Amino acid sequence: MMTIDPELLQSLEIFKHFFDLIHQPMAIIDKEGKYIYYNRESAELDGYPMEQALGKPMLKVYPNLRKEDSTMLQALQQGKEYQDNYQSYYNHVGKLVDYMHTTVPLYNKHKDIIGAIEIGRNLSTVRQLQDQVFKLNSKLYQNKDQPLPEIVFVSQKMQKVIDQTNILGANDVPVLIVGETGTGKELFAHLIHQTSHRRNNAFISLNCSALPTTLIESTLFGTVKGAFTGAENHPGYLELANGGTLFLDELNAMPLDMQSKLLRFLQEKTYWPLGGNKEQHADVRIVAAMNESPAELLKTGKMRSDLFYRLNVGLIKLPALRERKEDIPVLARYFIDKHKTDVNVVITGISEHALQQLMSAPWPGNVRMLENAIVRSIVLQNEPGELQQIILDDELFDIHSPYPENQFEKPSTSIVASNNNLTEQVENYEKQLIIDALNQANGKIIAAAKLLNISRTTLQYKVKKYQIQMGVVDN
Repeated sequence: MMTIDPELLQSLEIFKHFFDLIHQPMAIIDKEGKYIYYNRESAELDGYPMEQALGKPMLKVYPNLRKEDSTMLQALQQGKEYQDNYQSYYNHVGKLVDYMHTTVPLYNKHKDIIGAIEIGRNLSTVRQLQDQVFKLNSKLYQNKDQPLPEIVFVSQKMQKVIDQTNILGANDVPVLIVGETGTGKELFAHLIHQTSHRRNNAFISLNCSALPTTLIESTLFGTVKGAFTGAENHPGYLELANGGTLFLDELNAMPLDMQSKLLRFLQEKTYWPLGGNKEQHADVRIVAAMNESPAELLKTGKMRSDLFYRLNVGLIKLPALRERKEDIPVLARYFIDKHKTDVNVVITGISEHALQQLMSAPWPGNVRMLENAIVRSIVLQNEPGELQQIILDDELFDIHSPYPENQFEKPSTSIVASNNNLTEQVENYEKQLIIDALNQANGKIIAAAKLLNISRTTLQYKVKKYQIQMGVVDN
C-alpha cells in the first residue's frame, strides 16, 4: 500500500483534475521514487499502461534506466531542476521517442524534498516531419528554373530598397534583412538569390523559430549515425544548399550557442555534422532575416555582436506598410486579381469606400495581413462588382468604424410610443438596431459588428441575450 506525504497528497487532490486537462505527458513521483501521478499522455508516450505504472518505482517501470540518467530521480535526490531538457530514448515497446521536458523537485513547508514533477512535450512528430523536409528539399531544389519574385510597389521608398537588393544580390556577401512580420523578407531573400551568380543552384529556407532549439543544429549541420539515440546519417541544410543560398528566417530565435557555430561557418565555410569526426566544407551564401530591432537584440544579449557585424556587410531594412501607404492601392488591386477566381462572385475592382478603409488602417501585420483582409472580404461579399467593404478583424485593429452614423436607419417600430418602461424601451431599440444591422450584413457577425461599431464578442453576447434567431453567420 502506498504511503504518500500528506502535503503532496493534498496538493495532488487539488490539482489532479487540472493536470488531467493539460493533455501533455506529465508525471509525479513521491520521495520513494514511486509514481503517484502518471497521465494517459505519458502512458501513450512510453507505451506503458497507466494503471500498472501508478504505485511502481520508476526503475521498475524502466529497468534499463540508470538513476543518474533519470532527471526525475536526480531532481528527487539532488534537488536539481531541468528546464526544456531534451532526451531521445526507446520506450517500453521499443519505439524511438524524442522528448523535451521540464522537471523540478517538490518541497514541503519545511523545505524538505517530498517528490518530483515532470511535464513534457513529444517531439517525435517534429523529428518525423524534419526527416520528410530533408527528403523533400533534396528533390524540390533540384529544380533550377526559378522566376524572379513578384514584388508589387509604386513608392520611391521601396524602389530604393529594390535597387539596394539588386546591388547586394550581385555581390557574394552575407546579407541581413530586417523588417516587421509580414513585410516580405523571404521575397527579398529570393530576389537576392535570383540576382546572384548562384541563381542556378539551390535556395533553401529554414525558419529558426519553427523548430525546437534542440533540432536546429542537426537540421543545419546534419547528423552521423550514432550521434544520439536513433540518429541516422542525414544531410543538413548546409549540405543541401551547397553552391546556393541558405535563408535563415527569424534568426533572432536562434540560441546563442548555435549563433556561435553559424559565425564559425561564415568565417571558415566549414562545419561539423552532429556526431561526426570529420570537418565538412560547404560553399553556401547565408541570407538571414529578423523581425526585431538588431540594436535591441544586441542590448539584451539575444544576439552575438560578432555575428551581427559579420552579417551586417549587407543590411536591408524593409519599411512597414504604414510607412509606404501609396503602395496600398496597387497591392489591393493585385491581391483582388490574384484571388478573384477563388470565389463565386465576380469581383471587378475596389470601391473608394473600401480603399479608404485600407488606407486608414494601421496594418500591424503589414502586407501579409493586407492580403488576408482582402481575401476575407471578397469571400464574404455576396454581390458582383467592385469590392464594397473591407472586413477588418477587431482583435487586430484599434480603429474607429469606417461607416458614417447616418448609415444606420431608425427602427421602423415606434418604440417611444409604447407603454414599456425606459429600460425595456432601450432594450427594444437596441434589439431592433441589431436585427437591422444583421439583415444589412446578410447575417454576418463581423460585418454587423462593424456597422454597429461594437466588438464581435459584444454582438454575439447581445444576439444571445435577445434570442435573435435568423441564421446568423459567425465569421
